[in-house]
Amino acid sequence: MAIPLSSLRLTVRRMTARYTVQSMTDAQINTYLNNFMCLMLPEHFKNIKLTKPYSFTTVPNVDTYPFIYEANPGNASGELSNPLLPPLTPGNIQITPPVYCQGYILRYYQDKTTFYNRWPNLSVNQIVGSGGEPAMFNYKGVIPSTPFYRGQLDIFGNLTESMVYISAYDSTGDATSGSSYVITDQPVPDSDIGKLYEPNNPIYVGTVNYITGAFEFTPSGSIMLPGVANIYASVVPYQSSRPTDVIFYNQQITFRPCPQQVYNIEFQISQQPVALLENDSYPELDEWYLFICAGAAKLIYTDFPDDEGMAYLLPIWQEQLQLAQRRTLKQLGTQRAATIFSQPGRPLASWFWGTEYSGTSG
Repeated sequence: MAIPLSSLRLTVRRMTARYTVQSMTDAQINTYLNNFMCLMLPEHFKNIKLTKPYSFTTVPNVDTYPFIYEANPGNASGELSNPLLPPLTPGNIQITPPVYCQGYILRYYQDKTTFYNRWPNLSVNQIVGSGGEPAMFNYKGVIPSTPFYRGQLDIFGNLTESMVYISAYDSTGDATSGSSYVITDQPVPDSDIGKLYEPNNPIYVGTVNYITGAFEFTPSGSIMLPGVANIYASVVPYQSSRPTDVIFYNQQITFRPCPQQVYNIEFQISQQPVALLENDSYPELDEWYLFICAGAAKLIYTDFPDDEGMAYLLPIWQEQLQLAQRRTLKQLGTQRAATIFSQPGRPLASWFWGTEYSGTSG
């Protein structure tokens, strides 16, 4: 039986003795209900009903993908990352292994040190030209070590880490010695092209192709590169293939090796319930009716302290928390806990070591 929002609100009024809209409006109670249900309920325990698959497809030669906790988050100014999507959609609370790529299980990391010890970003620094040209000259060339990794962007398109550095430096020791010029990349979404920027300069001065290595740039203003200065390009080349390892770090999912083709990736996530907006809307978790109401009442007593009211509420809260956990605990109790010895297949093979499905030796 579905319990609508109007019934939840009535129960909260009775729990907190706020019987009329003069003591607390319907909109205020709705806010407390939704705050508890969407933000706090999934954190109290992991439940099977909110555990769902999270899948996406890779893009050839793109190694890093954003993991969006909120389906359509807003930035500091309140602007949505995608104005075409509704703002009230389920968010993602947690991402967990196992991770599959085309059915092959991947090694999963969350520690950057361990992951990059196994897959170090070893850069090469090569001479790709020389200075000596007048101001506003358009330098062009090709970086020979291709393909190479591109910079990383967050969910709002802001650069978090550059991977291409083009520089020129005068170290002759004469009067002009010590001058330097550096530009870095910022990838263009859905493209193999990156824009080149000078530090602290919002206007891009050139482009670089991550696949072919072709680049061009024009130093801004009156900047001239000394004739004695060689132009260097520092990049991290790679050989693409089907990924065998993945790291979740800085709200980003990074694969190694870099994907060679379009691959289907599947994670497991815990998701937020959907917020209740209309009086006849009801929570996805019907059996948690009193748990949600008690949680909202607890938030009300937190904002408006009432020792007697909180003392009355806490036993109800504890009982409903235990009952809410019961279904998940019973479901998990029907299956033995997985260990490295319970994996089917070759002896001693397991997803942890990556030997059963990934084709690697661990």
